[in-house]
Amino acid sequence: MAPARVLYVTISMDLGGTERQLLELAAGLDRSRFEPSICCLRGAGALAGECASRDIPITAFGAPGAVRPAGLAASRDFLSLVFSLAGLMKRERPAIVHGMLPAAWVAAGLAARLSGVPVLVTGRRCLGHYKDRRPLLRHLENAVNRWTDAVVPNSAAVRDDTLARERIAPGKVRVIHNGVRIPDAPPGAGWRGGAGAGITGPAVALVANFFPYKGHMDFLDAAAEVLRGFPSASFVLVGDGKLRPEIERRASAPDLAGRAILLGSRPDGGDVMALSDVAALASHEEGFPNVVLEAMARARPVVATRVGGVPEAVEDGVTGILVPPRDAGAMAGALLRLLRDPRLAAEMGARGMERVRRDFTVDRMVRAHEDLYAELLARAATRRHET
Repeated sequence: MAPARVLYVTISMDLGGTERQLLELAAGLDRSRFEPSICCLRGAGALAGECASRDIPITAFGAPGAVRPAGLAASRDFLSLVFSLAGLMKRERPAIVHGMLPAAWVAAGLAARLSGVPVLVTGRRCLGHYKDRRPLLRHLENAVNRWTDAVVPNSAAVRDDTLARERIAPGKVRVIHNGVRIPDAPPGAGWRGGAGAGITGPAVALVANFFPYKGHMDFLDAAAEVLRGFPSASFVLVGDGKLRPEIERRASAPDLAGRAILLGSRPDGGDVMALSDVAALASHEEGFPNVVLEAMARARPVVATRVGGVPEAVEDGVTGILVPPRDAGAMAGALLRLLRDPRLAAEMGARGMERVRRDFTVDRMVRAHEDLYAELLARAATRRHET
């Protein structure tokens, strides 16, 4: 029997947690059973080359970073994408379509309906606050939910939020947590041998794009408090985005005294955390952030805000310390505790690595998707037989 074609639909394959998970999922599928490909609605992105090297075909509509239309033009643009996607599905004839991000899975669902795809899977990878002012998106989501075969949130927190916000049968929902790899070898010199040359003291790393909900300003305020009691510490930020000028101004303030290092967007965020002493997450909301798993996979303790699915990954007091969001004082206290007690930090880091090895591997994530796909394909075959 030929392997079942699986078409993943996403926005792009730029650097990001969802994109990295999609790459690992598509690359890890058993090729004797499944044949993956990816369609990007807004350009291929930075991970396209890695997809090609791992034998994952990519079709890209549009160009990355292109200005998106607004108003009526945006609706026309979206409909054009849906029809282009439906045409691709009719040509490629996938057995399964899996939409990953909000606009992408809505477009994928509409196109799958138009082209008669047997199985439709849609993902949920964040909390749904972004939909509060988008009534049209909510209506389209609920329409697509009617013929969706399975919805895959990446945490119980996202599942609960989805069920509260959307009209969807609970039996269609299957939680599959993200998975990461434990590196085989230690990193090279990384930021300490490059942009951070000359910094030899303890370091705290925060890896996150510069979005408002990621809490960078809270983190830098916490850093300033830490420096008053632990002046040899450094604070390393990996990421970029529209908030960069504001973050740069805060990082250059006198109370941070040049101890905040902005490395920009780079693919080796995991290595940056591996070369740091503590990993931090200051987000105001999260679905299930990869970055805490990446830190734990490198035996680093995590100080993170208690939001969304974070407590499903970080065990408070065991693999890290959880603090309230928007509370720079609480974050500073947790960071100081670990910086002042390297033995405790090392113990938490070791327990975090074991937790990843047990519960959050890429192989486990991929096998869970394969089991779901097989179940849905069998169900679709039964429907065809009955008709």
